[in-house]
Amino acid sequence: MRPVGASPPLVVIFLLSATALAYEVLLVRLFSIIHWHHFAFMIISLALLGYGVSGSLITLFRQLCLRRYGELMFINVLLFGISAIGVFLIVQRMPFNALEILWDSSQWLRLFLTYLLLSLPFLFVANSIAMTMLRFDASIGRIYGADLIGAGAGAIAIMLLLSLFEPQTILRLLSLAGLAAGLLLLRMSGRRSLSAALLGAAAVLVILLPSSWLELRLSEYKGLEQTLLVDGVGILDSHSSPVSRIDVVESRQIPFRHAPGLSLQSPSGVPEQLGVFVDGDAMSAIDRGGVGTGPGYRAYVSSALPYELGRRLDEVLVLNSGTGADILQAAAYGSDSIDAVEADARLTKLISDIFADYAGWPAIAGRVSFHAATARAWAASSTRHYDLIVRGVPGASSGGAAGVFAFAAGFDLTVDAIEDYLAILKPGGYLAITLWTDTPPKGNLRLFASVVEALKASGVGEPGRRLAWIRSWNTATLLVKQGDLTDDEIGRIRDFARTRGFDLAWLPGIEEAEANRYQILPRAYFHEAAQALLGDRATDYIADYEYDIEPVRDSDPYFNDHFRWKSLPQFLALPGRAGIAMIDAGYPTLIASLLQAVAAALVLILLPLLFLKRKASLASGSRLHVILYFTAIGLAFLFIELSFIELLTLIIGQPLYAVAITLCLFLLFSGLGSLTVQWLQEKGFATAVILRSSVFGILVITLAYILLRGWMTEHLMSLPLFARILAASLFTAPLAFAMGMPFPLGLTATSRSAPALVPWAWGINGCASVLSAILAVLLSMEIGFHGVMLCAVALYLLAWRTLPGTRAT
Repeated sequence: MRPVGASPPLVVIFLLSATALAYEVLLVRLFSIIHWHHFAFMIISLALLGYGVSGSLITLFRQLCLRRYGELMFINVLLFGISAIGVFLIVQRMPFNALEILWDSSQWLRLFLTYLLLSLPFLFVANSIAMTMLRFDASIGRIYGADLIGAGAGAIAIMLLLSLFEPQTILRLLSLAGLAAGLLLLRMSGRRSLSAALLGAAAVLVILLPSSWLELRLSEYKGLEQTLLVDGVGILDSHSSPVSRIDVVESRQIPFRHAPGLSLQSPSGVPEQLGVFVDGDAMSAIDRGGVGTGPGYRAYVSSALPYELGRRLDEVLVLNSGTGADILQAAAYGSDSIDAVEADARLTKLISDIFADYAGWPAIAGRVSFHAATARAWAASSTRHYDLIVRGVPGASSGGAAGVFAFAAGFDLTVDAIEDYLAILKPGGYLAITLWTDTPPKGNLRLFASVVEALKASGVGEPGRRLAWIRSWNTATLLVKQGDLTDDEIGRIRDFARTRGFDLAWLPGIEEAEANRYQILPRAYFHEAAQALLGDRATDYIADYEYDIEPVRDSDPYFNDHFRWKSLPQFLALPGRAGIAMIDAGYPTLIASLLQAVAAALVLILLPLLFLKRKASLASGSRLHVILYFTAIGLAFLFIELSFIELLTLIIGQPLYAVAITLCLFLLFSGLGSLTVQWLQEKGFATAVILRSSVFGILVITLAYILLRGWMTEHLMSLPLFARILAASLFTAPLAFAMGMPFPLGLTATSRSAPALVPWAWGINGCASVLSAILAVLLSMEIGFHGVMLCAVALYLLAWRTLPGTRAT
């Protein structure tokens, strides 16, 4: 074996970590397109599973790893480059349907196999890092720093790559990047010619791999796949970005008829349309011809309600404008100034550029201003006030009814969001929110409860006098006025509902007989809810309802999570599979995924460690300290990181920027914190003292963030984007710096007191991290992001008191 040198291969570690993090984010995007985005937490968990398993393997084969470090490093890097693309090809061909997961046990086996297969590339990267730490134990801080800084660079790099290339192309590039790291290791290989030949052969295979093999195979239950089965359907335009894949579809034989909430009484038909699918689902449409001579069919959808109340609405704000349906509706009713807010600029470009002539865009372009921002960011920063604010129905999703979006955090419909919207309404102005309906109703009832709470928080004594709520056969529109509804407006609402066959759910002075007349439900759910939520029974009604409809806030923004454990026996008691259909798949899937992760972590990470020979130096006390310490910091790090991703999304306003910046900051500054540990120890600072200082820093900064979040949200969201990013960075960097210290400190202390336990500690940390990725989501749904961060602080305090090999004083 050739000598491996006196210093660790930090450049290789940097490149591997950057590629692995980029690959992890890429898998999240790929699974969002192929299945649904709610598998993101699973990708994080399986990546960490690979890191945990590596700790166990290297603990068991410690001496072999030390003797054959150079050759084993090269083999692992080579396997990473090959497996990064290979396992995805296998997984794509494995039949799996997320929508059947509650009643088809075979889907769990397929999900578990997918989980294990996709963890393999991360296992090979983790092996390389762990072996390097074992071989160069005096430079653990530098190695860990290179690892984290590389991962931070990977977070930025993958965003740039996703902006330039299709995900399939990036998969090929990342595989080649992994193989490129092998070139830097040739000097460590005892058989340089053979190693070079293997690298070359692998690179040629990756480059020459047929593109058809890498084409994404979307779930057959996604809207795009179902649509493409129809004769005469073809894709006109397809584009992928870091946040979405957008496909524009033409149907030449069977026309699209996408008009959410359209009344059966409409005298006008829907014009020719193009279908637009986001990530293969969430269908919306582009109307041919634009506005025309009048509202046409747009006067017969439930969202037309505010335009029919006899008041001219000159200044209109359209939130989440998408492909322009709400823009065209406002323009058709004569609005002079329309601000259209849409975070995904590609959707805006479809109607204003790519298909501008088809959509009749030139006729209304002078009245519309587009803004690339989230609804919350615009509402917080806007200096304008509006006659009408519209939040239209989201794109139709084949997975939404199954609850697959339950753990998708969103800040558009929280109580805080509604307060922001009301704050930029003119006196007498309207806020109109339209949602899809479901049976039994869930989201619409939560929306009504949230609006009532927001009005009460704003000092409105009788919220019911400001609200009108109507229901079509598949949508419901809630109207909120900045002031009490007049008798004339109430009369117009009644006429609007009657002439279109819409049901009244709430209106000041509504009679019982007026509800549930046209689209008849088993019970008048909507009207019953409105009466209860506006009366003295609101608390009891929310507590007794089959689903969770309690208002949500920015600290726990899971608007689509309606699962309640107490209702589970009631649903399962229903005959056949009727009860299963009543259960939102989201929360149970999360629980089952956690159990799956626990099983994988125990079997693949902890069980192999039982085969370690017990030596005198490895006393039970040492093992217990290692277990407690590395479990605590493994859980705590991701608890804070994942909470910050969601919370900074609100402040920054652009989800893409928030994810990239948060990951980059946490990894970069954690890496710098790790490097600082090495420097402080070389200067003679005691390990326990450094740990105490870092934990104290984490405690103070986290508590300050929790206490100041409301102030930060109010003041920072109104700043320009660059200023928001800078402020978020300045606040996050010190916390990330402190969080980078406990792991290398623990490894260093363990290496001094029980060197054989160093890889084991790596494995324990990996095991905890596997669970942390899922637990963080689960806990945030139960106790909110602030609760999760407080749990993290408690875990860091536990780690401080159980530092291996020394007493934390």
